[in-house]
Amino acid sequence: MANQQLTTGGTIIAGTGVAFLIDSFIPWHRACFDLVVTKTCASESAWGTPFSLLATLLVLALVAEVVAVQVFGQSLPAVGSFSWSQIRLVASGAVVALVVLQLLVGDSPLGRSFGLFIGLILAAGLVYGTMVRNKETEPSRT
Repeated sequence: MANQQLTTGGTIIAGTGVAFLIDSFIPWHRACFDLVVTKTCASESAWGTPFSLLATLLVLALVAEVVAVQVFGQSLPAVGSFSWSQIRLVASGAVVALVVLQLLVGDSPLGRSFGLFIGLILAAGLVYGTMVRNKETEPSRT
């Protein structure tokens, strides 16, 4: 039953997560080459490079968790001795780490493009949203 509302942290996670997913389809790496009469460009999105692909999949999981718990009111099973707050924080931190690694490693021979830098900002926003959400109490189940 979808009668729950997103908390502030959940809204930040959902918003930055959806924006990150949109950003994942624009060029993260790009190189242009001048040919005789034309200019040719090659590009790669986040889905085509290993670290950014893993980051995108983690973002999908974080958004899915927010929707399942805060929108649909599902309760998640325990994961060993870890709390879901800890898992969310590690996952969002891993997104930042993976995007930074993708920034450092690049995609030879392609250079970095604007999508990668937008992704880095959105990943930082995801960590912020996770920290806000971890300080909140979950909405009541009605």
